Amino acid sequence: MRLTPAGQRFKNETAGLLDQWLKIPENLLRSDAEKSPYRLGSFEVFTTYFLGHLMKSVDLGPLELHEYRPGRLEQAIADGVVDIGITYAPIPKAGVDFAEVTKIKMGIFGLKKFRSQSWSELPFVVPLLPTQGTPSKVQGLDGWPDHEYNRQILYRVTMMESALELCRQGACVAYLPEFVVSLHNKAILPEFRLIELESPLPQKERKQSVFLIQRKNNVESTLYRQIAKSLRNLS
Repeated sequence: MRLTPAGQRFKNETAGLLDQWLKIPENLLRSDAEKSPYRLGSFEVFTTYFLGHLMKSVDLGPLELHEYRPGRLEQAIADGVVDIGITYAPIPKAGVDFAEVTKIKMGIFGLKKFRSQSWSELPFVVPLLPTQGTPSKVQGLDGWPDHEYNRQILYRVTMMESALELCRQGACVAYLPEFVVSLHNKAILPEFRLIELESPLPQKERKQSVFLIQRKNNVESTLYRQIAKSLRNLS
């Protein structure tokens, strides 16, 4: 059989519609299989070095990683912009739940050349912007109790990575999470690795509680529990 000219025109004009019709089952299956992206929020301590640690044990799939300072992070959770937040500087917020999942060790870190100096003589780099609204008296994002121990502050920076670069260059020291420095040291040449230095803080005061945040009354998801486990594995 051969198509008439009219039949050929009909075939040509409806070919696209027929193709779309035949692909409907495939498209429906693909739509069901597609995941909504996970929406995580935190600040640089947990959105840089911890991210690689997390990905070794958790299949994140599609991911949105939001960078927020304390206070704005809690607001983003309350507004539904972020599903899960990670912080060690919790700011109370209506409609938001906090769960302490672990404690991480903090310390003063710098190059070996600072090893012979007393902590009071050490030049520090500190976070530029203070945190506001925390239940404790600690005002700095690094968690140092400035109300109890005055540091010799030489630099103020916004980003932790800027602080690490200054430390790598031997310009100063910083108060940092031990796990960050441990992961940092694995990725750089030996001469730039940081060591822990003398600190006036008792061991118990060098521990920072880490919290997971989500909207009030939300059920703990599988991802929530996986992140909690990964955080516990840091200590």
